Amino acid sequence: MISVLVGCSVEPENLDEALCVYRELIAATREEPGCLSYELLQLRDDPGELMLTERWLSQEHLDAHTRTDHFIEAMQKLETLETAAPALIYTSVV
Repeated sequence: MISVLVGCSVEPENLDEALCVYRELIAATREEPGCLSYELLQLRDDPGELMLTERWLSQEHLDAHTRTDHFIEAMQKLETLETAAPALIYTSVV
């Protein structure tokens, strides 16, 4: 199993639009083969700090996800709305 964590910062004036993009991305992604979970978290004390958490059955499923139209389109839109940290990719060991 593969887990992915991607943190990002969104300025207040871009937050509503960014959340709209994420809602569409999440709805489509949850329908993909191999997607075990796909969730956006918001820091309680700072709504502009977000964390995307993903769990995939395999690396192949994650790779396929990054080639979908909905993922590519969302990343293009979010590029102007947020500052994202590099993705952290983990493999389950226990």
